[in-house]
Amino acid sequence: MSFRSDIQGVYTHTNQQTTERSPVTVFFYFSHFEQSKGFDVVPKIIQPRRGFKDILQESMKQLSNVKSFATFTDAYDDIDNVNRRRMRDSLKEASDYTITVVMHREHSFAKHFLADLFAWTTLSVVPMAYSWDYIFTVDVSDRKGNKIKHYQRTAQLEQWTQALLIFFYPFNPPEVKIEEIYLESLKDIFKEIEADTVLKI
Repeated sequence: MSFRSDIQGVYTHTNQQTTERSPVTVFFYFSHFEQSKGFDVVPKIIQPRRGFKDILQESMKQLSNVKSFATFTDAYDDIDNVNRRRMRDSLKEASDYTITVVMHREHSFAKHFLADLFAWTTLSVVPMAYSWDYIFTVDVSDRKGNKIKHYQRTAQLEQWTQALLIFFYPFNPPEVKIEEIYLESLKDIFKEIEADTVLKI
């Protein structure tokens, strides 16, 4: 069974003044990281989660004046790929704004290892829990590379393992909770970007 926390750092202001803004071009630069604290010295680049494009498309409805946009997602072998790095840099230079989105999930390797070991030795009779922390960091920069705004949201996913909990799994799968965390975090950050009128010429 999986449970999630509320999103921390949500935008709470309600008095938003909508002003006319000229359409802008935006470059979305995504990085997805995972880290097992106590096992990984540095975060590791991973593939985007399933359905991330749909999450982005839904979140972008918060931004009212994006005329056109381009996306680029870091891959683990970009350090050896000159052409991809050139393409990334050219997309930055061609856009009015760059929105850098870093999605980082981390957990304690020791806690996960001990939970798995305990579940295995007890034949999953005793419930065991472990958690993942999700950190979403967004920076908005202009065409010259000057950082304009910084945003962050965090959340936690807790998973319980026990043999009898298998009957509750269809009602509390981690995939749904994780997608909720991603969608709510990005929508809230984009809503704040819109309220801050950051994307303007």
